[in-house]
Amino acid sequence: MGAVRKWAPWALLVAVAAVVLAFGLHRSSHPSLDARVQSVAAQVRCPVCNGETVAQSQAAPSVEIRTQIRQELVAGESQGQILAGLVNSYGSGILEKPPASGIGLVVWVVPIVAGVLGAGGLVMVIRRWRERAGP
Repeated sequence: MGAVRKWAPWALLVAVAAVVLAFGLHRSSHPSLDARVQSVAAQVRCPVCNGETVAQSQAAPSVEIRTQIRQELVAGESQGQILAGLVNSYGSGILEKPPASGIGLVVWVVPIVAGVLGAGGLVMVIRRWRERAGP
């Protein structure tokens, strides 16, 4: 009987934590329409603002794009379909992240190649300095 009293608060704590975790997971698996609109809008640049996304901007074109995103989500379109439609309307520059294909692939590959070449050059220079310094 003493062991039950000793472990009962811990068992209750674990049960409450499990219920809270299950509730949190259930809620996060079904984001609200507003959250979905913000998620898509955060991936799109404001067409008239400098350095702002459609989610951040209050400019008229951004408000219109957010309204369009909402309508398309309600109509059942996927995030990919919505982004593709915006690219068709505004060009690929409307996206915050350039697509990893075509010319957009260069934007992703060039920094990686430059970093690797720079690191390789640095290693070669350090080796030459060590060879010249000698033991």
